[in-house]
Amino acid sequence: MRTGVRIAGDTGSVAVTLHADHETRPIDDGASLVRRRLLSALDRAARRPITLVAAPTGYGKTTLLHHWLQEHPEALSLEGSRPRAWQQAAQALRAGRPVVVDDGHLAGWGPAFEAACTVADSSAPLVVASRVDPLLALHRERLAGRVSEIRADQLAFSVGELTRVVASAGRRLDQAEAAAMHRDTDGWPAGVRLSAARSSHDLADDGAYSPSGSYLLSHVVANLDPSLRAFLLDTAVPEEFDVSLAHRLSGRTDASDLLRELAYAVGFVARNDKTGLFRYHPMLRHLLLSELEREPVSRLRALHDTAGRWTFARDLLDASAGHAVRAHDDDLASDVAIALACRSLGDGDWSALDALTDRLPVVFARDDERGRLLLALRAIRDDDIEGAVAALGHTARRTSLDVSTHERVVTLTALCRGWLALAEGDTEAAREWIAGADPVVDLGAGSPTAGLRCGWVLVHSALALADGRLEALDDLERGAARLAAHAPVAAVTAAEIQMWRAFATGRLADAEQAVTTIEQHTGGQPLMSVVVVRRWIERERAQPASTVPEPARPDDHPNMLPPPLLDALLVQLTQDPPSTYEAAARCERATSWLLARRALLDTVTSLLVSGETARATRTVETTCLAHPALDPSPYLLWIALTDALCTGDREAGAPLTELIDLGLDVPEDLRVRILLAAAALELAAGDLTAASARLRPALESTTRHGWRRPWVALGTAAFDLLRAERGRVGPYGDLVTRLLVELRQDHDVSVDLVVALSARELEILQYLPTSLDQVELCASLFISRNTLKTHLRAIYRKLGVESRREAVLKAQRIGLL
Repeated sequence: MRTGVRIAGDTGSVAVTLHADHETRPIDDGASLVRRRLLSALDRAARRPITLVAAPTGYGKTTLLHHWLQEHPEALSLEGSRPRAWQQAAQALRAGRPVVVDDGHLAGWGPAFEAACTVADSSAPLVVASRVDPLLALHRERLAGRVSEIRADQLAFSVGELTRVVASAGRRLDQAEAAAMHRDTDGWPAGVRLSAARSSHDLADDGAYSPSGSYLLSHVVANLDPSLRAFLLDTAVPEEFDVSLAHRLSGRTDASDLLRELAYAVGFVARNDKTGLFRYHPMLRHLLLSELEREPVSRLRALHDTAGRWTFARDLLDASAGHAVRAHDDDLASDVAIALACRSLGDGDWSALDALTDRLPVVFARDDERGRLLLALRAIRDDDIEGAVAALGHTARRTSLDVSTHERVVTLTALCRGWLALAEGDTEAAREWIAGADPVVDLGAGSPTAGLRCGWVLVHSALALADGRLEALDDLERGAARLAAHAPVAAVTAAEIQMWRAFATGRLADAEQAVTTIEQHTGGQPLMSVVVVRRWIERERAQPASTVPEPARPDDHPNMLPPPLLDALLVQLTQDPPSTYEAAARCERATSWLLARRALLDTVTSLLVSGETARATRTVETTCLAHPALDPSPYLLWIALTDALCTGDREAGAPLTELIDLGLDVPEDLRVRILLAAAALELAAGDLTAASARLRPALESTTRHGWRRPWVALGTAAFDLLRAERGRVGPYGDLVTRLLVELRQDHDVSVDLVVALSARELEILQYLPTSLDQVELCASLFISRNTLKTHLRAIYRKLGVESRREAVLKAQRIGLL
């Protein structure tokens, strides 16, 4: 028989009818599942005089007591509805017999109950199951440490128990489905059993006519006072709430008392001790929401609007976005969208913002500062620089009354404008915009402020790189590292700062290490910036360009540098200019210090290889004049050393080599080139010792960073240096030999051999002048003794000699050594 229960709140809202089936009886929560963990827990609890098993209806209290009594036949079982239940319990306890009372709340908590508690002891315990907690009646016993308690959280099904119960109903769940059902039911045994046979674990369509809805109505809601039922409906909209929000939603000034009464009488109300927030059981809340759908639309939207603004004020953005959509409040949605954009800068997850704007695209159409900024951010995420500039170019009025939103808009707009100015090569404008953007540090995991601060670090780092202020990167990197605990993208930003600093200072090994760190944070999906730096590493090591995956979308992990700057760097590193004139022109077109330094190194290299030292000098002076952060001294020293080497002017070269000892702060890729030029100049002057002293720091740097391009650019002089160094005892013997083998193809020699030596034979030939014996040669070459002997016989045959010494002399004579 179905009966209607009319529920009306104090505000005079339209009544809602909740239908309850009063013929629905409590189900057997666990008849087919003996829960050993609960039986063990009850055994342990019963060591104290009093055990309270307190939980709402449907949590399997009766079933637990039934199974426990089967293992303890000496215990007396009583129903709370039985007349004089507590007196009978006291009599049995005095006789030394354990007593179990089910539905104790039906017997009341008067003096008879307190008397029964007094006579209970550990040898004859009293076990009471109840839907409500006898707070006052058990207060003294609790203080005395005589009470053990088993609550709803212990009685709830675990995921494994849930899976077994559902399987007994003929339905198999995979791990994800079981976890979802456990989340939706909170492990409530009655809810699990009522949902077990359903084709889906989604409870969103549960209403009064569903099995769980009918059960809750008949056993929970229908028994409540109408004012409590109305309060339940009003406060069901938010997933979590506090007393202040409950007051706003319901209009009840006694919201705190009502919540306590609900927790006592219903039991499906949970309070988070850490946050102080309340929440209703998911299945009860779904039932209430289904009933709220019958209310007038205006009433439901008003509730969602109230809940949306409360959650927004507490940065509960996902919940606030849902409420804004259901309230059709585009003003609130715009505020939430701005906060979500800030948060996304920190966690790299833009899905929540995209979901909100997909459901309420009107936020983009608002002719105010929020709408313009959201349009600009969408364009930036799509690498549409022109679209972003156009969106921010319109004068927008301020419409949001929320102070935090206005502050976020101002800061985020300044950061976007500064970053876009960098993209257009206007570093002066970028500095002006970014100077006014400095968000207050109010950190918290996933907070908009943490994300905004992460964006601040990223844009400031980009500006520091563009200006050549590398010393500022140290503080920015430390700031990003601190932010990483609150904003995951900051960890990528910190590694990217390391990578670009290594790129700017010409340190291959450090850049490669930072690239590895970035790829670990991004799951192997490379950023465009990583692609650029990898191309530089491969270029300086004379390696073939590797095939890399498609770079990640900017909104997955934002690149520190704007796309136009990255594109320009990639062109420099992958496309050699067709002429030295074009190479010099690249320096003139450089819009930032980073582009200028990269272009200047490549341009001077090209001009020196072509012998145009005068033009190289003019290019350095012009470029450094346009970019004052570039120090021309090391470039001019490199040019002068190379010019002295080409002209054979030993007198001009002597003072130049002395300048190297002054300890100039020089990027490593430029330093190694200067050292090689100085060593070659000393060798040309006939000073083998001085040449070796200049060469060894270059060899040390090559060991660490893997340089090859500077050696190739030096041409024949590099080969001569290595041949001279091989005759000296030093720690870089293997490296010298490997470089000789690799550079031989670039060294013109006249070889009068009928049959040419293979590449492997040429490599082995380079080791023959050393003091290594055959065992040591095998270890250095990673080959066996027999393989080495085979190669040696081929070398001797092709050279027309019979011994190792003769092979060395012949090879030196014909230019192979």
